[in-house]
Amino acid sequence: MTSNETAPRGRTPSGLSVSGLSAIAGGAAMAVIGVMQAVRPTDDDPRVLGEEHLILGLFAASLILLVPGLLALARHGTRVALAGAVAVSIGHVLLAFGATASNLHGEDYPWFGLVAVPANLAMLAGGIAMAVSLWRAGRVPRVVAVALPALWLCEIILAQLGGGLIAGAYWLVVGRLLISGTLEGAAPARP
Repeated sequence: MTSNETAPRGRTPSGLSVSGLSAIAGGAAMAVIGVMQAVRPTDDDPRVLGEEHLILGLFAASLILLVPGLLALARHGTRVALAGAVAVSIGHVLLAFGATASNLHGEDYPWFGLVAVPANLAMLAGGIAMAVSLWRAGRVPRVVAVALPALWLCEIILAQLGGGLIAGAYWLVVGRLLISGTLEGAAPARP
């Protein structure tokens, strides 16, 4: 690429997908959180102590880093997929805000539930909408579509058991497919 040429939209000057790189970074952070939480005992203390600061920081960062990957993935579906990706992304931003506030405060604020409940509902509903749209469009591997609602389960419900490792692995694979430009090529041909 000469100095007068510009990189295609969504790609670095070297041709790498920005959304793919972001998805890989978010997936790696989520996987690290999963490993950290899988090896530590269950914690019922509402205070944020020790390595929990790192876990919450990585969690908030991963949620934000995954937004470009969500939007890039949605482009392989219909408008419903894009609406779902926007809903999941709004949930990610809200939850990242709440997690960061809790991290800095040393425990959840009383208003945390007012942020976390709609954030989680947006993430789950958006993930389902994306999954259905991507499945019907048939332009990505079915497993990529089907796994989307399960990501919420891994990131939130199964988090203290290491569920982030599964969500992280998903985003590492999707990020790699986005970077290589083979996400659609990985889908089986439709009859």
